[in-house]
Amino acid sequence: MVLTSTIERLRHKDAAAQKEIFEHYGSFLYRIAYRYVRERMLAEDLMVESFLKIFEGIINFRFDNLRSFEAWMKKIVVNEALMLLRRQSNFHLMPESEAVEIPIDDNVLDKISTEEIYRLIAELPDGYRTVFNLYAIEGYTHKEIAEQLHISEGTSKSQLNHARKLLQKKILMTDKSHASRGIL
Repeated sequence: MVLTSTIERLRHKDAAAQKEIFEHYGSFLYRIAYRYVRERMLAEDLMVESFLKIFEGIINFRFDNLRSFEAWMKKIVVNEALMLLRRQSNFHLMPESEAVEIPIDDNVLDKISTEEIYRLIAELPDGYRTVFNLYAIEGYTHKEIAEQLHISEGTSKSQLNHARKLLQKKILMTDKSHASRGIL
């Protein structure tokens, strides 16, 4: 467990404290990066870049508790991933006019593992996956997503609806595949 004293030592660029934070939070921050970029090497690069920003920015960061420190680190990783995705030419958002509300069958989710759900999310197209991650996993509002991605709130809502629809199809196909193989 990371102690407040470790974070205080980070402010003084203590190498042992940096190593402790890296070892404790490395896999956590890597998983966040990977959710956005879906490439191991890219996620590793994002994680390293994020740690550099964390170690540089800790001097100015004021935290109330360990949770606020963890949330701050998570936000750095998400912001780094979003900057990278905005720079990539293959980051496409679907037109807002294609938004469709869909019902989601929650019973199917009880039948598949968390790992399978994350794998299915990772298979979503970049725009869908990014908005879905920001909204459903990170807890951003559509207004915050729109500001982060330089899109309209309507486009954010549309991307989320499309992501949900595609994810639901993938989950239902997984459910049918499991059922046909007698797994469920």
